[in-house]
Amino acid sequence: MKYSLLSFRLVLIGAVAFSCTQKSTDMTMSYQGELKAYIQDTLYLEKDLETKSLPQLFTYQKSGAAEFLLGFVGSSLLKYDYSSGALVEKVTFEKEGPDGIGRFIAGNLITKDGIFFISDQKQIIQTDLSGKVIQKIPLPDLPSDRMAANFNAFSSLMHWNEANKRLIVTDVPFVLKEPLLAYKDWVWTFDFKENSAEPIVKFNFPKTYQDHLDDPELGVYYHTYDSSSDQHLIGFPVTDSLLISKNGKQSWVYAGSRHPLIFQKGKTESRGEYTVFQPSNETSRYKSLMVDNYQKLILRHLIISQEVVEKQFNSKNSFILLNLDLEYLGELDFSTADFAPRGFASPSGFYLKLQNQASDDREAYVRLTF
Repeated sequence: MKYSLLSFRLVLIGAVAFSCTQKSTDMTMSYQGELKAYIQDTLYLEKDLETKSLPQLFTYQKSGAAEFLLGFVGSSLLKYDYSSGALVEKVTFEKEGPDGIGRFIAGNLITKDGIFFISDQKQIIQTDLSGKVIQKIPLPDLPSDRMAANFNAFSSLMHWNEANKRLIVTDVPFVLKEPLLAYKDWVWTFDFKENSAEPIVKFNFPKTYQDHLDDPELGVYYHTYDSSSDQHLIGFPVTDSLLISKNGKQSWVYAGSRHPLIFQKGKTESRGEYTVFQPSNETSRYKSLMVDNYQKLILRHLIISQEVVEKQFNSKNSFILLNLDLEYLGELDFSTADFAPRGFASPSGFYLKLQNQASDDREAYVRLTF
C-alpha cells in the first residue's frame, strides 16, 4: 500500500473532541494577554541576492567580544553580526562527494563543534563550519514493527552534549499506525566517541491516541531537552500535560491552555492503490516545544483554532510558558499571520520572525523579553 499526505483540507472531519482545561483557571498566571505586549525591538538581518527567504531559527554564538547569529538555508550557512544584522559570511555546502551532506536534509543543528545534518534518511553527518565533513554515523536499522523510520528535526530540534559528544535525535511517525502504539524507542542518542546509536528515552503514546491513528497532525509527538536539568520533555498534540523523563523516571506535568480546545479527527480516503491521509487543518493541537536557557523558560506552541473567514485565513495561537522547574507561568496569545511559531534564544531575548516582511533586502525578527 502506498501513502500520500493531503494537507490543508479545511473541512470538519470525523468526530470532535473537546478539551476545556479548567485546571488553568485555578492557577495564578504570571503571563496572560497578547504576546506582542512583550516585544522590545526589532532585529533586521540583510539578505543577499541569492537568498529568497531567511530561516526562522538561528543559533547564537560568541567569539571573544564578537557576537554572531548562524543559520542554515538551502545548502548555505549564513553568519551574521548580531549587533548590526550585517551578513559577514556565507558558506555553500556540497551535496555530493567526500564533503557532501546529501540531497534531502531532514534537519540540522549548528553548534560550536560544527553542524549536524540528518542526511537522506541514511546517516548523521557532522561537518565543520566551512563545510568539511568530520564524521558520519549511520542511522540504526530499526525492527520491522517500527514500520518506517522518520528521523527528523523539522518540529523537534536536535540537541548536542558537548562534554560527552552525544547528539539527541527524534524518530517521529509519519502517521500513527496501530502497531506503533506498543513501540517505545522514539528518542535516540548518537555517540560520536563510540560511533554508535541507542534509544535514550522510551515511551508509549497515551491510550487516547488509539482515536488518532492515520492522522499526521494528531498522531505525532514533540520533544525537547533541557540540558540544565538533564530532563526530556515530550508533548502530544491532544494532551494537556507534558511527559517528563529524567534519570530513568517518568512523570506528567500540566502545560495546558485556558482556552476551550476542539480536537477534530482526520480521516483516510482510498484512491486506487493510494491511501490519502486527510487531517483536519482546523483542529486545535499542541505543537513544538522550545527552551530558552537565557530567560529560563519553556515555551509550548498551541494552535487554538484555524478557519477561513471571508477568504482570510485566521489562525489563533498561543505560547504556554513554564519555568525550568516546570512550574506553570501562563499563556500568551498571537496569530501566525503576525509571527512565525518557532524562534531562537539569545542573551538579550527570544526572537520570532515576522511573517510580513516590508523589504526584499532584509528580514525582521522581533525581540521579546519575559
